Amino acid sequence: MKQLTFHIKWPVLIRTLLWGGILGMAYACTDEIGWDLKYQEEDLIVVEGKITDETKQHEVVLTKPLYEMNGNPEPVSGVVVDITDGRIIHSLHEDISQPGTYLTSPDFAGEVGRGYQLRIHQGDKLITAISFMREVTPFQNMRTYLVQTNPPLYEVHITDSDEPAIVRLELDWSHISGYDTLSHEENHALIYHYTLGTIDVNRMFPPDRENVRFPPGTIVFREKESVNGQYEEFLRGMVSETDFRGGVFDVQPGNARTNLSEGAIGYFTATQVIRDTVVIE
Repeated sequence: MKQLTFHIKWPVLIRTLLWGGILGMAYACTDEIGWDLKYQEEDLIVVEGKITDETKQHEVVLTKPLYEMNGNPEPVSGVVVDITDGRIIHSLHEDISQPGTYLTSPDFAGEVGRGYQLRIHQGDKLITAISFMREVTPFQNMRTYLVQTNPPLYEVHITDSDEPAIVRLELDWSHISGYDTLSHEENHALIYHYTLGTIDVNRMFPPDRENVRFPPGTIVFREKESVNGQYEEFLRGMVSETDFRGGVFDVQPGNARTNLSEGAIGYFTATQVIRDTVVIE
């Protein structure tokens, strides 16, 4: 039997015992204190706006900030919203079925290489944001790995894009025998992959995530959108507040950066989008 010998310096031991005693007394004398925290509400508009190069109705959603967890944001109705590229002013109309949602005409489509300005007129207040539509690069490599043989199941790994981008994967194996009777949550999955141009320690040490496993024959609907510099800053802030919260290194909570003028938070961006479909054999 091996004998283990520990060498302890007495001053260290004394300090340890001292702190242990203090902490013990602190834990023995704890009282519950209820803090009535009050938030100072600000006169802000929360903006969620994105236009793409696709011909369709694009939307800008305007709400008021939330000051309680799991609440429903109050829509901002009755304002004037338009988007201009410096040549044409495109007026948006509010969707009567979804208050606070403002829509372009169905034939609107952005152009790569062009800048766009969002303008929100609320009384005598004007809120603006400018965004430039960058070209999206081709899909990056998507590798699948067999992680279980009986029954066979795969996992997917997505490499980073050569330019800042967002990749969205929608996986569907509901048509495969043995999985066709499962609920939608059990035979579908949605994966997002962000590639941002700068890196920090949270990117190197992200928190644990759920691994999505799926059978051969799964259909993958891929979508990739370009990300310009200002939208990238917003996404970094959003990811720091969501995906990377609770990681090895954390950030001080707060609003993500915005390209909107004073009086609003959120984002307005212009992006090019590509799509394709892949079957995992």
